[in-house]
Amino acid sequence: MNYDEFKKLWDKEGKTEAGAIKCLLIAVLETFKESNPDGKKMWGMVLPKDQLTPNGEPGTQHKTAMSQFEKTVQGTDFKGGIAASYLGGTPANKYKPNYKATITLLPSSKRGDKESKVFVQSGGKDSPSPVQLRKNDEGYWKIFEYSSLYTGVKPIKSGDF
Repeated sequence: MNYDEFKKLWDKEGKTEAGAIKCLLIAVLETFKESNPDGKKMWGMVLPKDQLTPNGEPGTQHKTAMSQFEKTVQGTDFKGGIAASYLGGTPANKYKPNYKATITLLPSSKRGDKESKVFVQSGGKDSPSPVQLRKNDEGYWKIFEYSSLYTGVKPIKSGDF
């Protein structure tokens, strides 16, 4: 996906919590799985401006997130399997991502007009992951806290497929 395609996706999806989360996960996959040179700028689009470098990429406070998301899940042959697990990836399909997948917010989410704490399910985890977002003045949801998204997922064992 090129930067302009991602921008169109963000313009369409970024005005919902689920859409913003989906865009972050796609940006992660573009950065690490696809080695897209614009991946970090895509990633930066979904984060608050004060957490970005001058060139629009994630700042140093996102170093841990980037190193965790970059890991290869055992049994896969690509980086970014954790992010793929929210986009249709499961151990059974070797964490194959689907950019058209829908992010479903669980009923336990606490949604607000300007700030939300939502829970999303991964295809590789037993428990849902919380994500905290705030809506900016333009109506886009920016992701402020997402550390549970990049915690490990189940490895693929030889008997899983």
